[in-house]
Formats: sequence, structure tokens, C-alpha cells
Amino acid sequence: MEKNFLPIALNISGEKILIIGGGQSAWSKIQILQRFDADLEVVALQVCPEIQNSGIPFKIKAYEKADLDGYLMFYSCTNNPELDARIAQDGKEAGVLVNIHDNPALCQFVSPAIYQNESVRVAVSSNAKDVYASIRVRNEIKEFLESQTDKDQNNEY
Repeated sequence: MEKNFLPIALNISGEKILIIGGGQSAWSKIQILQRFDADLEVVALQVCPEIQNSGIPFKIKAYEKADLDGYLMFYSCTNNPELDARIAQDGKEAGVLVNIHDNPALCQFVSPAIYQNESVRVAVSSNAKDVYASIRVRNEIKEFLESQTDKDQNNEY
């Protein structure tokens, strides 16, 4: 059955979010999530230098189901399909929202491409079908909104 994701805005300020895995895909997720004042933590067998130097707490260890306790959601960025399937099942059983990097079939949620300025936040999702199309549309919206701001600033009222 094809996934059909509901686009919603979720307040994650102060919420605990776990990142499982410590490579570049985990670092990419962290960079996005850091904009939202969430309480992030990483569990991985090893972490890339960017994560080590980010100030984000991390534990060097193998994933265990108990690692999910107390988290609202998690992103699994292990690049290990068998482990990701087990983590997805563990998350569903534990009532923790599941996102498996690059595997929408195992996800309960996906992250949209986001543009934000002082007064507007726009999220564009392709229902996990084409992330590049989401990014392209987000960038077009960004260019449009920024061009309107430039026009507004140049007009006299």
C-alpha cells in the first residue's frame, strides 16, 4: 500500500528527538532540526567530525530498543536496511514517531523542504516521492517571496 503523508506543522520546541546513526545523513538531519530548538541526541557506533564538534550530545554505542524511551520522534540514518526495519518496528511498538532516512515505506512521517523568513514558513512535500522536486518548488517559492519583499522595500507608501 502506498504511503499518504498528512502535511502538518508540529511544534518540536523542547521535545526530545533521537538521531540513530552518526554519518553525513545524520548530520544533514541535525542541521535542519537545530533551527527548531528541539532537544537532540545521537546514538551511533561512530560519529562524523561535524557531529562531534556540534555540541549535540551523542552516545557511542550500538542501538537498543530502550534508546527510544522518552523521545517524541526519531530519525534513523544507519544506511543498514535490516537494522532500519527493526528500528522502525521498535518505534511503532514504543509509540515514537518513525523516520527512516531514504525509506518512506518504513516512515510514519517525512520532513518537508522548508523555507522560513521573519513572517512566513513554507513547507513543501512530495509525499516522499521526489525530494528534489520538493526542494525545487521550495526554492521557487523562496525566490518569489524574496522578490516580493525587495519590491515592497523599494516602494514608497
